Amino acid sequence: MAQLNADPLGVTEVTVINWEAIGAIGEVVGAIAVVITLLYLSVQLRQNSRVIEHSVHRGVFQDASDWVYKLVEDPQLAELYRAGMNGEDLSSTDRLRFSMLLGQLFGHWNHAYSIGAFHIVDNAQIPGVLARPGGAAYWKRASSGGVISLDPEFVAYVNRIVANTNAASRDA
Repeated sequence: MAQLNADPLGVTEVTVINWEAIGAIGEVVGAIAVVITLLYLSVQLRQNSRVIEHSVHRGVFQDASDWVYKLVEDPQLAELYRAGMNGEDLSSTDRLRFSMLLGQLFGHWNHAYSIGAFHIVDNAQIPGVLARPGGAAYWKRASSGGVISLDPEFVAYVNRIVANTNAASRDA
């Protein structure tokens, strides 16, 4: 498109607007804006991923701390845990409480395992729990689906720990 411009001296000048050049400049500016936006979103996504990972780790750690705190805070519950783990005779109510206590512990471990945060859990605790009569009996019921619902991969993982612990005991 041409536009006539008159200057005060009477000279007429013709200005040609090159719409293709303006369009090309607009496309370059738009492409630069898209790249900047993608870089910004990438940084935000990484930061958000770190925040979520930290939150997950904090939650797993807090669950474990809460479970331990119950035992520390309540001497009767600590005694129930000790007696149950040793396989001592428990009343039907105490058997239920002990089962629920271990259900919460294994549920916590199962959750940490299923969300990929199991490295936060002290893996040495599992063989220690399973080596005790009450822990072994509970795991036998739980792993067969008789107590709580567990991720099959977690069950296989713990069963490998049991097998390795049993093999180490036989070799010792």
